[in-house]
Amino acid sequence: MTHARVGMLLLAVALASSPLRSGAAPEARGQAGAGPASSLIGVAQAAGGAALGGVVVSARAAGSNVTTSVLTDDRGEYVFPPLDGGQYDVWAQATGYQTARATVAIDGARRARQAFTLNTLDDVTPQLNASEWLAAMPEDTKEQRRMKAIFRTNCTACHGPTHALQNRFDENGWRAMVMFMERMTGTGGINRHTTVAHYRDELAGYLASVRGPSSPPLKFALQPRPAGEAARVVFTEYDIPLAGSRTERAWIDGSDWSAGWPTASMGARWVHDVVADNDGNAWGTRDRGPADMSLFKVDTKTGQVTGYIIRNGKDIRRSHSITKDRNGIIWFDGGNGPLGRLDPRTETFEMFTPPLNMGRGQLTTVDVDPQGKVWGATEGGANRFDPETKTWTHFESPTWSRNFVYGTATDAEGNGWWTQYTADKVVKADPRTGRTWDVVMRPPWVNKDDLTTPADREWYASMGVMTWGNINTVPYGQQPRRMGADKRGTFVWVPNNVGNNVARIDIHSLDVKYYRVEGNPYFVTVDKDSNVWTNLFSDAKVGRLNPRTEQWTYYTLPSRCESRNISVDDIRGDVWVPCANTSRVIRMHPRTAAEIEALAR
Repeated sequence: MTHARVGMLLLAVALASSPLRSGAAPEARGQAGAGPASSLIGVAQAAGGAALGGVVVSARAAGSNVTTSVLTDDRGEYVFPPLDGGQYDVWAQATGYQTARATVAIDGARRARQAFTLNTLDDVTPQLNASEWLAAMPEDTKEQRRMKAIFRTNCTACHGPTHALQNRFDENGWRAMVMFMERMTGTGGINRHTTVAHYRDELAGYLASVRGPSSPPLKFALQPRPAGEAARVVFTEYDIPLAGSRTERAWIDGSDWSAGWPTASMGARWVHDVVADNDGNAWGTRDRGPADMSLFKVDTKTGQVTGYIIRNGKDIRRSHSITKDRNGIIWFDGGNGPLGRLDPRTETFEMFTPPLNMGRGQLTTVDVDPQGKVWGATEGGANRFDPETKTWTHFESPTWSRNFVYGTATDAEGNGWWTQYTADKVVKADPRTGRTWDVVMRPPWVNKDDLTTPADREWYASMGVMTWGNINTVPYGQQPRRMGADKRGTFVWVPNNVGNNVARIDIHSLDVKYYRVEGNPYFVTVDKDSNVWTNLFSDAKVGRLNPRTEQWTYYTLPSRCESRNISVDDIRGDVWVPCANTSRVIRMHPRTAAEIEALAR
């Protein structure tokens, strides 16, 4: 084991200040009977005059890197928190409608009002999220169900289906698309996607039947717009600067839903994870994109973004995962094995490198157990680092050790957990005994025979699909991603990404209960009240499960983004979501009806 203390080199990246009056959380400004009033209120309605609830209304000051968004209530009314004076671009949007825009002058001495009328769209397909697309794809016959499952599990794991399905190609055109995707990875390298290559011709024929030049139009059912609690939130979006990139902003930044969904990383910095420090500032990781920073900090009082370089020799380290311990210290992976420790108050850090025999590769998810030990996913299992003794311990997956390990979590008793992504397995490790257990992710409603043929199953067995790699899977696969744990309870939670469910595992009995979710969960975190939060990867939504009522609440993000992480600031009640493909982080803060009413007085 080696470790070295290294100084941080600041990157001079300072952007315009936030349009919020201060960095205080919005709940501090709108208490009933006190506090300033809203700077901007209004109403959104359809062309016929009907009130539209659940419409996202966004405001961005000229020259700012910060966008503030709220939603309309069931009367179509919206109420912003106090905004600084100046000229604002303000726009309102909802799926199925054209974006309505206005320029509004905010004057601190008086309240501005802006009404919006939204006209329906002739073509809603650019606005559809992944779940709306997939729900429209037919599954009346066994063959349709089989091919839809093959497409969903193999062609939507690294990105959503929206980019491809908004186009129409004949069979040769779709074959060319499939051949390209069987070779490419999300990092731009070349990889052999064995299962996609195997199904190349079948996929081309199936996609041509669904989205070919003369195939019948799909029948889309739009998801309900947010209402009630899900509409009583305020979003603050912070753009992360792209100076030095090929483009100053992502080509499609997700702010205009009518423009379609952002592509994987065209011009974006690839912001991967984000966590709030004890002062409310956000720290995030740069996993790909321009190699000009390793980490960044968003000052939520000013909106200023500062980048930090951490070097590995001449190279600049990248980082994937980041978390915070009980003392406010931030831990992050340093790319290709090392673990980083950051004191956000002093902005100093240390890097710790595990021994060479303790797994290779990036610590793709890190978590801190109640004793302060840091766990991270690595090749073949997980590593645990003890900050007091500066020692490492490696825990091996009990079966299929060549399968890709992605998510890591630690439970209330200090046990380690990790996910084997394409093996559909979750592993528990007891650090006191070194023993490990497999927990298979297989919801009771999954019918393997309905989604595969005997020839499929014979081929999977001959190729060892699910036992190795990180991109080959089966049509009934669940693909457990980045799991989380209730640090005050007896459960860990697993987002089964393509299975559209979240699994709850009892840490003692290993019994599993599955909760269906409307979307593809990617990361799970649990707040101080044991509520379970997950980001719906390619739907631009957040889901919250109340484990006491077993009911989901879904929150619509104000801009389109693919998110691979979610974190909860238990001090302020904020929820943070990074947008990998639009170089942006989003803070969501809940508001009560009384707070909104006080602002509107």
